[in-house]
Amino acid sequence: MTVNRLGDDRVLITLCHKDMDDFLLDFKSMSLSDSHSRRVLMRIMQVACRRSGISVSGKSVNVEAMQFGDGCYLLVTVAGSRRGHAYRVKNSSLSFCYNAGSLDNLLDIIERLYKMSIMCSKNAVFEYNGEYYLIFDNYIPKQFRSVLSEFAKRKGGGITAARIREYGTAVCARNAVSHIGRHLI
Repeated sequence: MTVNRLGDDRVLITLCHKDMDDFLLDFKSMSLSDSHSRRVLMRIMQVACRRSGISVSGKSVNVEAMQFGDGCYLLVTVAGSRRGHAYRVKNSSLSFCYNAGSLDNLLDIIERLYKMSIMCSKNAVFEYNGEYYLIFDNYIPKQFRSVLSEFAKRKGGGITAARIREYGTAVCARNAVSHIGRHLI
């Protein structure tokens, strides 16, 4: 097994026929879905990176295999931090976003919801691109859903709500139905 450092983030590993036999690897059956191949390739990669002075701890790694004769080349490329590109939206399945359109329509919707006297605490109103949005962060009672489906358009869930919260302007960030509704009656 020979190890050549090709740059700050690349290592070329050459496995000859004898190395392939010693590690019990066959290029045709070599795959990360095979537990033996995966274990051996991970160990070879760690040893090669340690020999060449490249750290793989906490980083994503790309391994490419190319056959030559009875041996193979393994090109290991170390990318940036794993955490740097991971995006998650918390409670994305619990958010509901409705586009009320105009301010008049929004106030009509809030007045109808408020008159129902049903407690629905986690809701907010945002203005985004000249339109008004109602965002609910928990379960919406069935009676609310019927009013909302009649007077507003459902615009999605957590990702849409996160985008509107980030780029929109908060009109009422908490308990919008009760805060705005009490001033309408």
